[in-house]
Amino acid sequence: MLRRCLWAVLGVLFAAGLAVPQASAQGIKLGVKGGLNIANIGGSEADSLAFLLFDADVPKKSNAGFVAGAFAEFMIGNMFAIQPEVLYSKKGVKFEESGAEVKIKVDYIEIPVLLKINIPIEGSKVHPNVYAGPAVAIKSSCKLSGSAASVSVDVDCEGQDIVDLTGFEILVKSTDFGLVFGGGVSFDVGGADVGVDVRYTLGLSTIDDDPDPYDFKNQVISIMGTVGFSR
Repeated sequence: MLRRCLWAVLGVLFAAGLAVPQASAQGIKLGVKGGLNIANIGGSEADSLAFLLFDADVPKKSNAGFVAGAFAEFMIGNMFAIQPEVLYSKKGVKFEESGAEVKIKVDYIEIPVLLKINIPIEGSKVHPNVYAGPAVAIKSSCKLSGSAASVSVDVDCEGQDIVDLTGFEILVKSTDFGLVFGGGVSFDVGGADVGVDVRYTLGLSTIDDDPDPYDFKNQVISIMGTVGFSR
């Protein structure tokens, strides 16, 4: 039911975004963005992940990765806009203990569709905004990497290599769903709209693809620079 609702919302928002250019060609902005993900795994059973991997209480920490992609903004009136995006987003989690480091790195093609509120400041070239909306993410790859002393490993989450290393496979669902909340500020710079975007993406369902799944959810803070051009 949750998936059907999110797909319905995505379909409605995309349709709205496609319809807006018919009404106002001056209200379209195209651009690119990119920056840093600070990713972690949450959920009610997130602490169990360390015991599954190491059979020990190893500290769980955020894992840094990049995020980059493109967006389109379709204005609806003076303040509101629909902003679909396509991002390549690196997520996951990191464990550190006594000089050893292990990372689960899950890469996604993520498609947020955001309802954006542009906050007008009369006579100013500064444009603050806030936004929220659903996102669907399609898994691109999953890797387990680690290093300790002079030894390092980097294997796929599924396959014989990781079974030899850990005794099991890390099964991650091919699709993830989330909610995005954030805001930013942009400035008029030589005909371009240059800004900073800060957001939090909350996973809505477990990413564990085991038949009896644990409650592991993606949680990501993203800080991105943006450059947009109005048509």
